[in-house]
Amino acid sequence: MVTVTVAAAKPSWSTPIKIVLSAPFTGSGSILGTYCKGGAQLAVDEINAAGGVNGAKLDLITYDDQANASTAATVVRRALDSDKAVAIFGPNMSAAVLGVHALAQQAKVPMLVGATSPSLRYDTTHNDYLFRLRADDGVKVAQQVKYIVEILKAKKPGIILGSDDYCTSALAVAKQAFEKYGIKIVDIESMKEGDKDVTAQVTKLKNAGIDVLVGLTHEPEAAVVMLKVRQLKLAVPIVGFSAWGVPAFTDLAGDAAIGVISVQGFNPADTDPTVKKFVDAYKAKWGMEPSDPAQCYYDGVYLLKKAIETAGSTDPVKIDEALKTVEYTGVQGLMKCDALHNFTNICYISQFNGKTWKVISKIP
Repeated sequence: MVTVTVAAAKPSWSTPIKIVLSAPFTGSGSILGTYCKGGAQLAVDEINAAGGVNGAKLDLITYDDQANASTAATVVRRALDSDKAVAIFGPNMSAAVLGVHALAQQAKVPMLVGATSPSLRYDTTHNDYLFRLRADDGVKVAQQVKYIVEILKAKKPGIILGSDDYCTSALAVAKQAFEKYGIKIVDIESMKEGDKDVTAQVTKLKNAGIDVLVGLTHEPEAAVVMLKVRQLKLAVPIVGFSAWGVPAFTDLAGDAAIGVISVQGFNPADTDPTVKKFVDAYKAKWGMEPSDPAQCYYDGVYLLKKAIETAGSTDPVKIDEALKTVEYTGVQGLMKCDALHNFTNICYISQFNGKTWKVISKIP
């Protein structure tokens, strides 16, 4: 275990309040980093334009963690030791968070993440300084299975599975959820991150006679799967989890993504006034539509603002205590820390029509 010794940052109210964002800006997850920064920076700019936090400006420092645990560790150490950040946003990738969240715990600095693996719940990490800013995949995969069974009436599910914790943790939830319905998974085919050919896996799934394909992979692999599904004419409903419901997937898959159903953490087509206001502001600032996880880092910065104001201090320990009690109504509805250190469980079931994701249902 790496031990970090760092004094808690206590800037005066007259100095900028430093916060750090660790996200992937290069590599396969780079598009996600763009959305992480887009949401966080929009909130910072709005808050600063309105007078800051008790008169102090927020200073957002961003680093590229390349969606890599080793690089993320370097970033987090720099945020703690050099930047003296009062809070860290990210990493956004679950595997990276698993490798570094203990550093924030040792330094007693809040870490607010958009990573969605069920392995990051408080009952597993026991980290008082780790908070999640969007629904975890334990919640979303359970809703995914519910839709498959209760709405699609599928009885012979097959699964295509990625290899890291983000995917395997989701599989554990899916297995348990299908078991509750008395349904046996017909076939599970695995692929590694970066695989470009899944002919064998899709062929096996097709030959197994599945009546729905459940996607539990990252975005690039989801695109590889769908291109092969269309080529081999696997004519069953496709229901992916959160990575299958973002532009990082649809941009790569193209027309092969049409008809795919996904359980999402955010859908910019939601007509809720707060969502629409955020979408309009994001588009005006960045010239593009926001996608998950932009909304959670936007909400996260506003949550931090409220926590600092509630604590009456920029002492990270006091901010951490305030984060456990504050409530904030944002893009994702009511944000309030629960027993698992999740601030929200909101999710959507949506279907891609070639241009946008049509909302089928919003939960809760």
